Amino acid sequence: MADARRGSGGALLVVGDPGIGKTSLLVEAEAQAEGMRVIRAGGIEAEASLPYAMLGEAVAPVLDGLGDLPRPQANAIRAALALDESPGAPGDRFAACAALVGLLARAAERQPLLLVVDDAQWLDSPSAECLAYASRRLDNTRVALLIAARLGGEGRLLGTGALERLSLSGLGRADSRALLETSAPEAPSNVVDALLELAAGNPLALRELPAQLSEQQRLGLASIDHVPVGGVALLEAFEAQLDALAPEARFAVLVASAALDRELAPMIAACRDLGLATGAVERAEGAGVLRLGEKQFGFSHPLVRAVAYERSTPADRRAAHRALAEHCGPDARAWHLAAGTVGTDAPVADLLTAAAGRAAARGAHSAAADALQRAAELSEDDQIRWRRLYGAALAAAVGGAYDRCATLLESLTEVDDPLLRARARHGHAVVMMTGGIGLAPEAPALLSEEAERVLEIRPATAAAMYADAALLAGTAGDLRAAGSAARRAASVVPDDASPVIRCQVHAMSAIALALTGEASKARSGFDEAGRVLAQVDSLSPAIQSVVLGLHARVCTGQEQALRAELARLIEMAREADTFGLLPFLLGVAADVAYRVGDWEAAAQDAGSVELAEEYGQGGVLPFCLIVSGRLCAVRGEASRSRAEIERGITLAQDIGSIMVLNWGRAALGFLALGVGRVEEAITELEQVGSFAEASGLEDPAYVPWAPDLVEAYVRAGRLADAERAASTLDRRADRAGVPLSLALAARSRGLVEDEGFESHFERALAHHEAADETFETARTLLAYGSRLHRTRRRVEGREKLRSALEFFERLGAQPWIERTTAELRAAGAMPRRPIADPNELSPQEIRVALAVAQGATNKEVAAQLFLSPKTIEFHLGRAYRKLGIHSRTELAALIAQGALPSSDG
Repeated sequence: MADARRGSGGALLVVGDPGIGKTSLLVEAEAQAEGMRVIRAGGIEAEASLPYAMLGEAVAPVLDGLGDLPRPQANAIRAALALDESPGAPGDRFAACAALVGLLARAAERQPLLLVVDDAQWLDSPSAECLAYASRRLDNTRVALLIAARLGGEGRLLGTGALERLSLSGLGRADSRALLETSAPEAPSNVVDALLELAAGNPLALRELPAQLSEQQRLGLASIDHVPVGGVALLEAFEAQLDALAPEARFAVLVASAALDRELAPMIAACRDLGLATGAVERAEGAGVLRLGEKQFGFSHPLVRAVAYERSTPADRRAAHRALAEHCGPDARAWHLAAGTVGTDAPVADLLTAAAGRAAARGAHSAAADALQRAAELSEDDQIRWRRLYGAALAAAVGGAYDRCATLLESLTEVDDPLLRARARHGHAVVMMTGGIGLAPEAPALLSEEAERVLEIRPATAAAMYADAALLAGTAGDLRAAGSAARRAASVVPDDASPVIRCQVHAMSAIALALTGEASKARSGFDEAGRVLAQVDSLSPAIQSVVLGLHARVCTGQEQALRAELARLIEMAREADTFGLLPFLLGVAADVAYRVGDWEAAAQDAGSVELAEEYGQGGVLPFCLIVSGRLCAVRGEASRSRAEIERGITLAQDIGSIMVLNWGRAALGFLALGVGRVEEAITELEQVGSFAEASGLEDPAYVPWAPDLVEAYVRAGRLADAERAASTLDRRADRAGVPLSLALAARSRGLVEDEGFESHFERALAHHEAADETFETARTLLAYGSRLHRTRRRVEGREKLRSALEFFERLGAQPWIERTTAELRAAGAMPRRPIADPNELSPQEIRVALAVAQGATNKEVAAQLFLSPKTIEFHLGRAYRKLGIHSRTELAALIAQGALPSSDG
């Protein structure tokens, strides 16, 4: 189109399967044809036998130029379109073709022209010949010709071997998922995954297939390997292709469509058992339905398989499955026998249960859930059926399919077996929270009641239920109820409980203590949970509860221990492809990495947002968004930060996650404080303060808000409010007894005291030495330097401010860099000359930079150079500042470019 505007026109042929988006692309082209005249034409199947049907549509708007054409061409058009009452027969067969080019070119002299021709596979032959002729003769015109045709239907009609082609393939998985959200917004994750596989990226299929699902399929309770396809416009071409086959060939295609893999030999053997000759398969290949390789076969399109399967009779389908069962491995045999069975069949159900075990061992949890659910349907005994349904629900949860898990568990909440009923209600309550489906306010109390009912039957199960009741209550913002449930869990857990239950109980007991201000008592609980964690199966669904509990190690100053635990779990989850657990693990890892100043790792782990969205992890998504939003805030990405935090708050409110909602408010307050919107910060942070009072939240570190509120009050001149908030923080920090909390309280006290503020700041810096949070250290230095400056001790103030600036620059905390720089200027510091010169690095700084750029951690570099990690941190920070960079990635790029000397040099 751009070339046509410049007088160098041409043609483009867009080809692809039905529904792939050819017409949509042409519509988009028309929308972008600003300044161009647009003519639309196209093939119509019913008019394919009418000569020049499309040509008439294409030239009708430009026939006013007919008089400018050479007489032979004008006569040819008149004859072709029957414009004269007594038209003569056209002369040269190319005269009408040349006339088309002439009419379009002359019209384009006045205004660039876009001719759009859709459904070219249905063009009448004479029109197709004219179009092919014109497409090769537009070079010196202002005409753009866009033609769309189905793949395979364009060559015979157009003869366009030399024409430039644009072949449309399916959408990528991310775009397919986004489109599917508009046609099936409520679909569970397992349904979404099945539809993505079936549609193979075809946009029309993604839009139309969800409407064809049965109720059971929409809920994820029935297989979606094959779906009803009647009425889907996309499939009419495939139906016609199958209708043209002989009965034997159609049955052979049915057998192929019923196969669970693409191995050719078992399919041929099954056809032979059914009395079908090999020639039937070959005839299907000749018709373009099947594609036969040396050892495997395929279909011309995945939807051909769906059409072939669904249009056959149930009896024929069962016969095909039974025949295939005799020629495949144990897992496929179990599924084929199940598909070939009417009613219940205990032996087949046993085969499927064994297949589920093998699938789970390979990490294929969705397949395990499918197998157990189908095995339950085939089971005659109620108890066996219930146990298999419960197993299917657990497999779905491990695979991240929380909607499906909740649906399966809900069907078991009224069974006669009291223990299974309790487990089902337990699992249902937890999955509603972790899956982001919704947390009912009464859920913690109901779960505690259910735990009491099974206490005598199974005390370990009761302990796990009490532990999760504590988790639910804490998430709902009732920390007093959470503490009560956690204490009950600890009192009833038996010594012989499984490692995962003991780990869960220890973690929940510890977090309940930590959040209610008993951090010193919580440490031993976290340590015991960490010790037992080494014995826990990392794929257990309870790992989510354990990790959420262990997250409160940030209250006790045990961030590094938590990072080590998370690293092990993340590695194991990735090795096992356990995507259902990764967003929880990475979200917590991102928060901890942010706190300890490893912002590069935090940014990588903040990819949990995308994972949580992709795998339907609605429970952890709000938390991940807020963690990512806080990181964006501190790095100066204010608009993205606000968008992510506000979205996280909205989602948290929707699912009843009151703790995360207030975490989001605290993050919004921090964002506002960083960019100088003090009143806005106060509004958000006061809401968090009200929540803390109402909920019983006493810990000053878990939800980071109290020091920010003190600072905001001071900057707003509300000194009485600042004094009150600082006193509350003092009390809570003293009770916690953790270095970071004590440092933050001392800094806040330094901000509000008129006399002797230096001692409070010095005490804060001493506590920071024992903590592991670089950013908060820098904030204390900034606050200290600012106060020194304002008491006319400018030299001392500049020293603190420069130290703060080095920390902020190393972290890349842009808003805080700007604020500190402004303070330095106000304190009389000369603007620092940008260095960015590798020659000004000291030899030690070069050694540290080279080692770090090779991927070594600060601790590893310290061991190599016989220095302390703190010294490595110091030299690396100075190197960053001198080079004008902020990350290890930038450092590695400089070294790759040869900007630094070698280690020998």
